[in-house]
This record gives sequence, structure tokens and C-alpha cells, in this order.
Amino acid sequence: MRRARRGVVASLAVAAATSLLLAGCSATGADEPTRGADQQGYVGSDGALTRIAPDQREPGPTVSGEQLGATDKTVSTADYPGKVVVLNVWGSWCPPCRQEAAGLQAASVATKADAQFVGINTRDASPAAPEAFLRTQGVTYPSIFDPSGKSLLQLAGQVPPSAIPSTLVLDREGRVAIRVLGQVSENTLTAMVAEVAAGR
Repeated sequence: MRRARRGVVASLAVAAATSLLLAGCSATGADEPTRGADQQGYVGSDGALTRIAPDQREPGPTVSGEQLGATDKTVSTADYPGKVVVLNVWGSWCPPCRQEAAGLQAASVATKADAQFVGINTRDASPAAPEAFLRTQGVTYPSIFDPSGKSLLQLAGQVPPSAIPSTLVLDREGRVAIRVLGQVSENTLTAMVAEVAAGR
């Protein structure tokens, strides 16, 4: 009987661990947005998408830091006035980040007339692994190297530290328009940028 109970407990533990891995690199926090009505037709990989109407938007954070792969060069969201800015939080150790990287790159090229993509690389202790990630995935837009989490803290209130990957879309006035907690696709990103660029 004890052996059977131990087998059931072990099976439940494996199932729980598997569900967490499928949900993303980390579980989102208690401030995860309500699923469903606020998604406005967009579907993130875990459904955790918040869209904010233009008349309800607040100023977004100015995020800056050392550019990954560039000596003595910094990147800041303030460098792109008048453009839609797409901020993506990622790590080379994160499987969903690898899965969405090609879509992010493609969307950055497709929307370059209206938008600038900026990555925030977090929890990588040295630049070697994330630089290799960018080369392998063919990512050409700049990323902030943020091993200490200092730049990520600038997103406090918008992105839970445990929610990786995450994506913020800032409108032309630097206000937070859309937030996605979890993996996002090329088509979703392209559609979101087009809408925000059009002032919606």
C-alpha cells in the first residue's frame, strides 16, 4: 500500500513539473492580467495579454543599459522618440525565449518603419551565452545586457521579475499600450505594432 501511494505521489509531482515547464520559463505572479476579455483578439502562448486603451495609458519606463555585444555602448528607449518601442525580456537559458526569437526578429524587420525592438537580457552571468544566442537566432536589434536585473527593475509594476519571456509595446508617446507575459508569435507582434502605430 505504501509503495502504491509513493507511486501516485511521484506521478503527481512529475505532472506538476511538466505543466510548469509548458507554461514558460517561470510562473507569472499574482498581478497576471485577467484572461479573456482584455485580449482584444490577440492570443499569447499562455493567454496573459493586456491591452490598454489610449485614453487609459500611463507613461512607460525609460529603460537603459549596456548594449550586449558592443563595447562601451548603451541602449535606451529614449533613443527612439516618436517610434513604437517593443521591449522583450529574455534569457539564453529560457526555452520559450529560443522558440519566439525568430518571430521577434521577423516582426522587427516587418515593422521597422514604425517600431524599434529592444531586448533586455536577464539572468545570464556573462555575455558569452547571450551573444551566442543572438548569433544563432540571427537577432539584429539591440539588447541590454542586464545580469544584475537593474534594467529589469525599471519595468517594476509592468513585468513581474519571474515572467520570462515578457514583451511590452510602448506607443509613440512612450506609454505602455500592450503587455504580454509569456511567449509571443510573429503575427501577434506585427498586428500589435500596426495597431499601436496607428494610434489605437
